[in-house]
Amino acid sequence: MKHAVTPVAALFIVVAALSAASREAASQLSIADEIRAGDALFASFQKSQGFADTPESKAIEAYIDRVGQKVAQNARRKLPYKFHFDPHPGFRSAVAYPGGQIVVGGGSLALMMHEDELAVVLGHEIEHVDLNQCAQRVVEVMQRDHLTSDQFDRLSIDDFGSPYGKEGELAADREGLKLAVAAGYSPQAASELLQTYQYLFRDSKPSQPPTNSPSLEERIQQAQEQIKAERWDGAKPEKPLNLP
Repeated sequence: MKHAVTPVAALFIVVAALSAASREAASQLSIADEIRAGDALFASFQKSQGFADTPESKAIEAYIDRVGQKVAQNARRKLPYKFHFDPHPGFRSAVAYPGGQIVVGGGSLALMMHEDELAVVLGHEIEHVDLNQCAQRVVEVMQRDHLTSDQFDRLSIDDFGSPYGKEGELAADREGLKLAVAAGYSPQAASELLQTYQYLFRDSKPSQPPTNSPSLEERIQQAQEQIKAERWDGAKPEKPLNLP
């Protein structure tokens, strides 16, 4: 007798398969090489953006790093996470590079009211590293471009700014929210920030529907369902964003 597979069970089967594939691919890359790859990519990012540190940006970066280190404490992979701040107002997102290099854009920070929202964003980026998604992409790019471990300076930041697939992004959302909650932050911050983006982009009409990343509606729905499933429903006060 065959048993029907529910949509939820099917989702976990897909995620488990993706995680196994990520671990297998990432195993081809040593931790030391992953860190070197991330260092090279962050150096390329700095060069491409052309921003210079100021006393104010350094103070904001130190604040982001304090929150990030707190959130990263419960990550499975104990890597030397480093959190950076790019003050450009047009950078309304964040990006993770292999080995634990994470950059938060000034445009994203400007949309936040609470430290909890920052924690959720950092948790998401940490999980791109923690789930081996970044390491897997390094291996894929090295194979595609026939690069050796001595050629990490030829890695392109463009390859690491694109989504990790719909299920990969949802997994980073889900596991990142767990990290933020474990660090003492409100789970409601996930829905709040996503709804802010939803409002911000309400009038935008993409030329074609995204196929390699979840919609904001899907991400909000997952966050709300996760809050119920984990029994995080109780109201929890959020911390004000304490920018220097």
